[in-house]
Amino acid sequence: MGLFRNSCFKLLYKLKLGNYFLFKNRRKSQIPVLVFHKIIPEYDQIWPGIHPRLFEDIIILLKKHYKILPLSDLYLRPESELKDACFLTFDDGYKDFLDYAYPILKKHNIHSTLFVLPNDITNRGHIWTSTIIFFVKHYSYNEIDEFFRKREVVIYYSDLFDGFKLNLDITACLCEMQQMERAALIKELQEKFIADNRVVQNELLSFEELRKLDPSIVTIASHSLTHPSFRQELDEEFINYELKESKAIIEKELNTDVKAFAFPFAKYNGISYGIMKQVYRICFTKINEPINLKRIKTDKEYIYDLPRYNIHHDSAEEVFFLINGLHKKLGK
Repeated sequence: MGLFRNSCFKLLYKLKLGNYFLFKNRRKSQIPVLVFHKIIPEYDQIWPGIHPRLFEDIIILLKKHYKILPLSDLYLRPESELKDACFLTFDDGYKDFLDYAYPILKKHNIHSTLFVLPNDITNRGHIWTSTIIFFVKHYSYNEIDEFFRKREVVIYYSDLFDGFKLNLDITACLCEMQQMERAALIKELQEKFIADNRVVQNELLSFEELRKLDPSIVTIASHSLTHPSFRQELDEEFINYELKESKAIIEKELNTDVKAFAFPFAKYNGISYGIMKQVYRICFTKINEPINLKRIKTDKEYIYDLPRYNIHHDSAEEVFFLINGLHKKLGK
């Protein structure tokens, strides 16, 4: 099915159907921001990434149709200079960015923005969602179900035998918790791994590694401290700390101005949105829509409520059609 799907998109691209969608988007002053997570050569069924070879194919194709610009140009340049623009972003700050994405960006002299989690950026750093991924990879469904049932956590499983869906179901459930409740569960899981002589691998870039990145190629931005789902958070002190301290730590450690923020999971509420506006110049809150350049100039709120396209596809051609709206038209 994957090969057939890829062949279809390659054919549609060769027939220049994508140019029609691109032309329509430019007439509407719509441009894309792409968000990647992991760029890895190994296939991971539970948390699939983008192969470095595919990532470079995407870059090469994008360069044919867009000017890939620094994110700050969104609010610094006039609309007339952005109609053929495209922006690249990465979330979380995984070590594979330095190993695989960064060399390709340098090779093509392409700018990107890396949204990081400074509280967890150490050589032992990992995100709480990775604790769930590790649990799903290394334990049976019965062990997983027993752990959550004992703690009266109700999870609605869509498919017990599909690790990818199992991870999504558990993560979605924990996203609906407030930080204190979720952190307690994650701590118990981590203690269980230690007792079972299993250790979650390091996965986040350290500040020492971040300092190796050329600032003309990579801008560092904030993705919060601990990657909470802000939609359920009501504690203003906690929200303030997550949003303000993450900015302060990055600025101190990297001697840079942090202007941009991306809400984890693209989830937020009125409290977190209001505090974010006090701290940052630009923010991303939505998935799989284009940015409307005209709204940036006419709607002062819009710069804090921007969308990105989540990239997890198997061909550069499909990515091109995604960011030009075909999937939305097809209801995919």
